[in-house]
Amino acid sequence: MRVATRLCLLGCGLLAVLVLVSCGDGDDGTAVETTADRDASTAPSIDGAHPTATKLCQGQVGGFVGSMDSLRRRLVVGLAYEQYVDEVEGVRAAYRRIPTAELRVECLTEVGSPAEKAFNRYIDAGNAWGECVGEPGCESATVEPALQREWRVAARFLSQAHRGLAGIGTG
Repeated sequence: MRVATRLCLLGCGLLAVLVLVSCGDGDDGTAVETTADRDASTAPSIDGAHPTATKLCQGQVGGFVGSMDSLRRRLVVGLAYEQYVDEVEGVRAAYRRIPTAELRVECLTEVGSPAEKAFNRYIDAGNAWGECVGEPGCESATVEPALQREWRVAARFLSQAHRGLAGIGTG
């Protein structure tokens, strides 16, 4: 199976998993939370922020967001297609480590969702690039505008995820 097809199928599968997890698992919506968890996540700091909620979200999705930051930095210096695929696979591995069943709604909506949208754009770019690589006569200059467009959109979503993480638990 071609790399582009695999990336597309895997991206669709990952999106379906996140949608299903965010919809719930059929329980009554109550979560088991200890008094310590509740007190720590609701006690504001002096500036009104909830550092524990931020730390918790950072611990859950920070590796995923950080892996895309790394990919973004590597794109600036330039990557070959094979290197790009390897980087996207690294992002995918970080995505798989997210404890989706444990994400708080605020972390999911403010950080996880825009981060996943960024990841989907990186996958879309990889698919476009892979199609070009698989076509005889397709040159980098042909696909470059589409790649740049996807990467710009991914960067905007990634910035939104960073803003969301910074805003978790604030007033």
